[in-house]
Amino acid sequence: MLDIETLNSMQVNEKAKKLLNEAGIKADTASLYCIQLAKWGYEKGGIEAEDSVSETIEAMLTWKPIRIANFFMINTDRMEYAPQGLQEAKNPLALAQIIINDIEEKIHLHFPLYGSVE
Repeated sequence: MLDIETLNSMQVNEKAKKLLNEAGIKADTASLYCIQLAKWGYEKGGIEAEDSVSETIEAMLTWKPIRIANFFMINTDRMEYAPQGLQEAKNPLALAQIIINDIEEKIHLHFPLYGSVE
C-alpha cells in the first residue's frame, strides 16, 4: 500500500528534505517534504503564489498518499516524480519555486477553471 514514507523516499522529496534542513526547517514525516518546502517558499522565502496555489499546497499537506500520487501523476510502479529543473535546483528557494510552478501547472491541467476569474 502506498504511504507517505514511500513517497518521501523519491529523489525530489529527499532533496527537499535536505534543503529544508539547510533552511533551518525540521521536516515533518507526516507529509511530503516537497510540499513543505513549497509552503516555506511562499510563507518565508518571498516566492509569490496565487491564492489558488497556496490553498492547494495547504490542503496537500493533509491529502492521502494516493491522492498526491494522482495529482502529481506519479507512476506508482516506478515511483518517479521529477519536476522540470529538479537537478539544477541548488538551494531551497530554487526548488521551492520549481515545485510551486509544477503544482500550478498540475492545477490547471486537472482543474482548468480552478482559480479563474469569471
